Amino acid sequence: MLSRRPLWDDEAAALDLAKGAGVHGAYVRNALAAGDGDGFLFACDSAGPGLVWIGPRGNLVVLGGEQLPPASVTGIVDHVFTLRLPWRIAMGPADLVDALRQRSVVPPLVCREQVYYQGSAQTAAAALVRDDMRRAQRADRDRLVQATLLLNASDLNLDPARVDRRWLRDTIDERIADGSTCVLGPVGGPLCKLDYGSDGPGGLMLEGVFTFAEHRGQGLAAALVASCLRAAPGAVLLHVGQHNHPARAAYERAGMQAAGSCRLLLLG
Repeated sequence: MLSRRPLWDDEAAALDLAKGAGVHGAYVRNALAAGDGDGFLFACDSAGPGLVWIGPRGNLVVLGGEQLPPASVTGIVDHVFTLRLPWRIAMGPADLVDALRQRSVVPPLVCREQVYYQGSAQTAAAALVRDDMRRAQRADRDRLVQATLLLNASDLNLDPARVDRRWLRDTIDERIADGSTCVLGPVGGPLCKLDYGSDGPGGLMLEGVFTFAEHRGQGLAAALVASCLRAAPGAVLLHVGQHNHPARAAYERAGMQAAGSCRLLLLG
């Protein structure tokens, strides 16, 4: 039997689930601490409790729900669509994420396994840490726009022509203003970049790691990630496609270790 109740009706239970989920619960732990997002808790007699969290950036995260009977999976997916909360990216157990994909009328751009990586200042590869890592500046904006479009096309199958340039520039300007983009390379011409995403008691999530093609093979991504690890006060996390072996090798060289996995769905 499946039961459901609003997420914020029992914040303590939601936090226990987020902590118990390890790295996969980081987004939810950080969101609970910040009071962000919405969703619901669920419980099934045969599979135990879980939750669905939907954040303000369109992320949907499912914690728990492994080995649910088909009827319970259907009930959870029905409730997601009943809530009418906007989401575009879903992460969680394969059965539930696949059911979300089948129910959505929007075609998927990506549906694949993601691997979580975790590291810290103590695990950072000391030999790779760079003292010339810097925060992005306004002069870097055009180069960062180009990097984001190229990354979205190669990793997420997102056609650059479909990206709202004004929205993208505004997003990059916000990251520059709050210091959440780090780069290696000269002002106005970064060679490699990454972004700081969700942050809080669950850890700091790195996103958008990208090296321009003409500068690959020089260890820049590993060096940038190692430098961010060394500067971080706590746990640093990221996730990457299971079959993206060059990126995974770079993160491992930087001092990160695989720490979990989930299914990822990105809608068009």
